[in-house]
Formats: sequence, structure tokens, C-alpha cells
Amino acid sequence: MKPAPFDYFSPATVDEALALLVEHGGDAKPLAGGQSLIPAMNFRLARPAVLVDLNRISELAYVRAESGGLAVGAMTRQRAVERSDVVARAAAAPRRSHALDCAPQIRNRGTMGGSIAHADPSAELPAVDARARRPVPGEERHGRRSIPAGEFFKGMLETALAPGELLVEIAVPNLPAAAARRSSSWRAATATTRWWGSRPP
Repeated sequence: MKPAPFDYFSPATVDEALALLVEHGGDAKPLAGGQSLIPAMNFRLARPAVLVDLNRISELAYVRAESGGLAVGAMTRQRAVERSDVVARAAAAPRRSHALDCAPQIRNRGTMGGSIAHADPSAELPAVDARARRPVPGEERHGRRSIPAGEFFKGMLETALAPGELLVEIAVPNLPAAAARRSSSWRAATATTRWWGSRPP
């Protein structure tokens, strides 16, 4: 099948993307790697009227070591995380989990933020703290909020992100390699993150 008709935008900055998401509200859907969203659209399980393609926003692709773990930009490719020396030193679990998670072709295209924001349970990404960016009422600038995984994931394919919000960063704590097990359930993987908590914006 083919997706239902939609309007397409390709912003170059986070601010441009947020403006489009705010303008179109619940009719808009961000597009990252597309590994979950595009198949859902092809089967008419998802019918966004507007796609906001984030692939030109280079500022959202990074991996940084921080105190206690990593900060990963939402548009960082899963393959980049798997091959990152920074990830290998700071958090063995996400690197190992990506190696076991899916085919290389999918990891080359799929993004950390897209997989987490879509909340597909088959992804099993060890997200701990999701940072969303959203408009601040009455202000010209955009504000940020941090959402612990225990609050971010509401259920299968459902998250705490509201219309007009955009996931911009994922925080991952230092975890041992043994923490990444393909056989573990998505519910268990997210439940173990509650102890780390959220960081201030």
C-alpha cells in the first residue's frame, strides 16, 4: 500500500522544525530515520497530514560524554552510536544492544531519537532521560523539559510528547555491558531507568 496524501517540509534548524510542528499541531509528525513511521504510513496505520523531515538538522546529531553518562542528539544514527568510542567508554549497554538489535541497513538509517519518540517496543533502546523542546507560552524562545523514561513511555507507540514538542536529546547513564540483553522485555528495560531520574533543563 501507499501512504495517504501529506504535505512535506524539510527545515534546516530546530527552531524552524518547532515552528512547523506548532503551526500544524496534531496533524504534523516529525520524520527522522523513518524505520517505524514510514511502514506504518504505508499500511495506513499512521496518517499524518504533515511530515516535518528532521534529516537536514545537523545540530541534533552528536554524542557527548557527560558526568554519569552520555548525551545523545536525537538525530544521531544508531550505527554511529554502535561505532562510537565515546559510547564504548561511557556506556557499554547501548553499544552492545545496537549490535544485537537489528540489521545493519536499519541501523545505518535509524536514529536514536526517532526510535524512542515512536515508542516501538521492538527497538529496546536503553533510554533514561528524554529531553524535549517545546514553545514557552508568551515567550519568543523555546523552552526545554526533561522527562524520565518512566514518565516518557506511556505504552506501545505512545509517549508523553505533546503536539508542538520535539525530542532533541537522550541521556544514557553508565551501564555495564551485561545490562544489554536482547531477551529482556521493553517494559523491564524502561523500568530499570527510574533510579537515574531527570536532569534540570
